[in-house]
Order: sequence, then C-alpha cells, then structure tokens
Amino acid sequence: MTARPRPRVAPVEYLAREQAATDKHILWDGEIFAMAGALPEHNAIVANALAELNALTRRGPCRVFASDLKVHVPLREGFVYPDASVVCGPLEFYGRTRDVITNPTLLLEVLSEGTERFDRGDKASGYRALPSLRHHVLVSQTEPHVEVYTRHGDEGWLLREYRGADVATVDALGGGLRLDEIYFKVFGDAP
Repeated sequence: MTARPRPRVAPVEYLAREQAATDKHILWDGEIFAMAGALPEHNAIVANALAELNALTRRGPCRVFASDLKVHVPLREGFVYPDASVVCGPLEFYGRTRDVITNPTLLLEVLSEGTERFDRGDKASGYRALPSLRHHVLVSQTEPHVEVYTRHGDEGWLLREYRGADVATVDALGGGLRLDEIYFKVFGDAP
C-alpha cells in the first residue's frame, strides 16, 4: 500500500485560509503545515533579539518586524513566519497582501529542536535565494551561540559564528547584535 499524495494548495487558497485561521500555518511546496508553540526560552530570545534589532535600526531606513509578518519564498512557493525580519527601505508586498513581504534585508530564526533541521535546510536555502536578503541569522535556543550568514555579492554567503558575550556583526544594519543581550535572563543568570 502506498501513501496517497497530499493535494497541493495554491498560494491564493493558503492566504485565504491563513487570514481566517486562529493558529499560524506555513505553506511549503504546496503543503500546509501547522506551527507549533514555542518554549519560554525561545520566546525570551526572540523578544531580546527584537530589542537588539530595534536598537540597531532606531535611526535610519530599516524597520524591524515580529513573527506575525510572513515572508514569501518563491524558490519553494513558500510562505513562512520568521521569528524576526528587518526591511531596509520601502516594504514590498506579495500581490495585494499587506502581511506578506518579499524584500527582507535580514531574517532571524531561533532554532528549536522541532524546527532546526528545516530552518537549517530547505528554509535556509529558500531564504538565501531571496535577492534582497543580506543576512540570515540563526540563534541557538540551548546555548549562547549565533550564526550569521552574510551575502558577499556574487561570491555567495560567508558564515561567522559568535559565542558567549561576542557581538554578532550585521553590516547591513551598521552594527552588531550583543549576545549577552540576546540571551539576557534566558538561562536563569539574571541579576
């Protein structure tokens, strides 16, 4: 007995469903997947990362967005919710939507046990195919460890890893993300 293939869902159908849904879902290669809830550590790291990104972009053309803003990933006809996204310049939307962007400058994901393989694999390759993307940031949920992939023109992507109290460089934002702030009060080491 073979498994019956799932019916493919068109982007327009997904977007209509998602607008009416009470829970978040992603669309990837024509399939809809429910998003799971996150652990307190994940949420604390996201909140701290958003604060750091906001501090970097407070003055200037870049804006920070939380995880309710979807990103269109044409390589896999995907629609995903990054933990944080930054757009430098005017927002460009998918079709007539107002909640799906197509031109992120930076995308940040906090890795969890259930999503790390996807975040590092298919989603990462989809993200890095976005022409506007300059930085793809992966943040560990279990230790102070941040990976920053930076686009270097036609040469590809450069990976820099940061640990402990390092400052993760994000050139497109003109500064860095302080790991001690990203992980502040996450592992019970708060003052």
